[in-house]
Amino acid sequence: MLLSFTNSLGQTFNINGNYLLASNWELGNAPVNHQSSKAPYQDGETYIDTIFESGNPILEFTIIGDNRQQIFDRRLIVQQHFNPKLGIGTLKWVQENGTTYCLDCIPSKPVFVTGEGQSRGHQAVIISLFAPNPSWYNPTQYERHLVGFSGGWSFPWSFPLNFGTVSQQITVRNSGNVDTPILVYFAGEIHDPEIENLTTGKKISVVKNIDDGKTLIINTTFGKKSVQILDGGLTNAFEYVDLDSVFWQLVPGDNEIRYVASFEGANSLCKLLYYNRFSGV
Repeated sequence: MLLSFTNSLGQTFNINGNYLLASNWELGNAPVNHQSSKAPYQDGETYIDTIFESGNPILEFTIIGDNRQQIFDRRLIVQQHFNPKLGIGTLKWVQENGTTYCLDCIPSKPVFVTGEGQSRGHQAVIISLFAPNPSWYNPTQYERHLVGFSGGWSFPWSFPLNFGTVSQQITVRNSGNVDTPILVYFAGEIHDPEIENLTTGKKISVVKNIDDGKTLIINTTFGKKSVQILDGGLTNAFEYVDLDSVFWQLVPGDNEIRYVASFEGANSLCKLLYYNRFSGV
């Protein structure tokens, strides 16, 4: 079993060796907030939804050293890795069977415990973490491809001609226990692409011809929703999104996903990427 933290500079701190994890360590679960409404004279309330609040896991470990100077040197290493000014980093928990979970979070300033928490050869450390998104996730990013041609020409020709539409439907499984956002890549040449979650009835439609060599990227992450075109650099493409579009996510379990376009070139590509997310581990 291994706990580690990687900051935004890519520096990884492993809690092992000279840094001993407390025997009573607890990552904790994010609190929930039940949303409800109440009308005048109503008995009780009407349930609306339940949302998770931000997470606040706490790390507790002890620095071990042969002398006080060694303790000071190792305290400095802790300070460097858990610098709150570096912003969001990633806490990783590798379980004994190899299963791995990650949580994006920001450390508070490390607290070096005084009194019985320190001596010539040890120093207890407590670090509070703030997880704006409380969902843990498996670091494996899953990728599914959707591309295909349905309908089209048939021989012998008959009139009127049917030029067909690009369409494919696949099943995508979210093995987590909470909704998870998606990244969608439409690589040209594709005209007017649309991707729909038939399980929830929500779809994203883009009224735009994506030329060969360009890529349309859609992100449905809450707070980071974006539609951009990659062509050397990234440019905003939100203006091409149909007003009835909903930036949907994958619900737990099987999701029936359909991709449709009015035209698809030989080099076209539609792919969907996501992580399995969990309310707690």
